[in-house]
Amino acid sequence: MIIRSITLQSSTIPLKKPFITALRRVDAVESLTLTLTTDTGMQAIGEAPPTVAITGESIVTMRHNILHDIAPKILHVHFTDMRAMLRALHESCTHASSAKAAVDMAIYRLYATATSQPLLTFLGGRHIPLSTYLTISLNAPYIMARDAAEAYENGYTLLKIKVGSNDGNDLERILHVKHAVPHAAIIVDANQAWSYEQSLTMIDALHGVDIVAIEQPVSAENTDALRAITQYANIDIIADESVFVLEDARAMIASGGADIINIKLMKCGGISKALEIIALCRQYRVPCMLGSMLEGVMSIEAAMCIAMTHQDVIRLVDLDSPMLYENMPRNSVISCKERKLSITALDSSY
Repeated sequence: MIIRSITLQSSTIPLKKPFITALRRVDAVESLTLTLTTDTGMQAIGEAPPTVAITGESIVTMRHNILHDIAPKILHVHFTDMRAMLRALHESCTHASSAKAAVDMAIYRLYATATSQPLLTFLGGRHIPLSTYLTISLNAPYIMARDAAEAYENGYTLLKIKVGSNDGNDLERILHVKHAVPHAAIIVDANQAWSYEQSLTMIDALHGVDIVAIEQPVSAENTDALRAITQYANIDIIADESVFVLEDARAMIASGGADIINIKLMKCGGISKALEIIALCRQYRVPCMLGSMLEGVMSIEAAMCIAMTHQDVIRLVDLDSPMLYENMPRNSVISCKERKLSITALDSSY
């Protein structure tokens, strides 16, 4: 297979309300969409959002990495198989995980199309509508409780609540939400904002409160503290920003640094790299969350295919971006019927 061209286009999807975490505020989903075209006229789409606060990538840097680092390694080269093409992609530059993820998923779609299969089938999965955690943005405790109650009344029983403000009210936030929706399954996500001491204090204060897990309580680089918190806690601890790539996952598993690993295509570099982490976690029986940044339809669909294919390892799904859109884009390949994510374009045409 020979890729003849790469075209890039930016797009924006407004959100219903601002998405606020300890790291950032977002009012719309931005995406860089690329189209790969082969010598036979086949086309495939990849997509990535700029998430400077987490991956360090903007639209400008992703464009630069794709056009100046990745394109010279994959354009006009005859590849005998997909593995060779993926190897050229991932050896093209260091870092640039989101830029690579966009190209990686487009390569998978090219080969799925070449075999007349939808991406889901090509990955070995079958269509199973997904229940996803819905994010409740960081805000005043009473506002978060109100938003959680509204979400629960609308049928969302899995909620991820964002904490990590420096106002000292995080415990109040959690308890207000739990009181408002006592039967909801709740993950608390601090987005690296707590110290080691704050984390232990919070765990003690939440003793007896029904919480599914606490996600990334301390800074990404403080893996020793994360391990100590995991060993101390009577609740599952999720590693998110501390695990980008396979080597991070291997180190986290070896040290017992977390109970659950959050895999995101934009952190690890795409479908191929996510599958490597999944295989490692399966080997060591470590459960995973399949998460995302605030992303567009095509990248969320790729993540959905992975989640549907590897449910033995992926126990938690956090792909709620489509639920947060003000409106679903026209001709979307996914839908949010009955509060679940489904793929509507189960063919090889996209």
